[in-house]
Amino acid sequence: MLKLLEGVAKFYREAYPRHRGLFARLARNQNPAAVFVTCSDSRVVPNLFTQADPGDLFLIRNAGNIVPPAGTVEGGTVASIEYAVAALGVEHVVICGHS
Repeated sequence: MLKLLEGVAKFYREAYPRHRGLFARLARNQNPAAVFVTCSDSRVVPNLFTQADPGDLFLIRNAGNIVPPAGTVEGGTVASIEYAVAALGVEHVVICGHS
């Protein structure tokens, strides 16, 4: 846990000041390029391996990167995809598996 707390402190000390303009813009709105559905596995780091900046991806993470069939289940994954597409106007949906 100490490593996580130190990481937050380092973010505020180093990363946030360098990207202050980006975070100010993102505080007003978001315009992600894609919905990115992937596994919640801690080894899968979408922003790292796509080299995406904050705000570039609308992330949906769950065990097994499962997307239930339309109309069969109400819940977080379906609601998140609907919000991204309908409210944010995201045009691309990526389903990212891993091995």
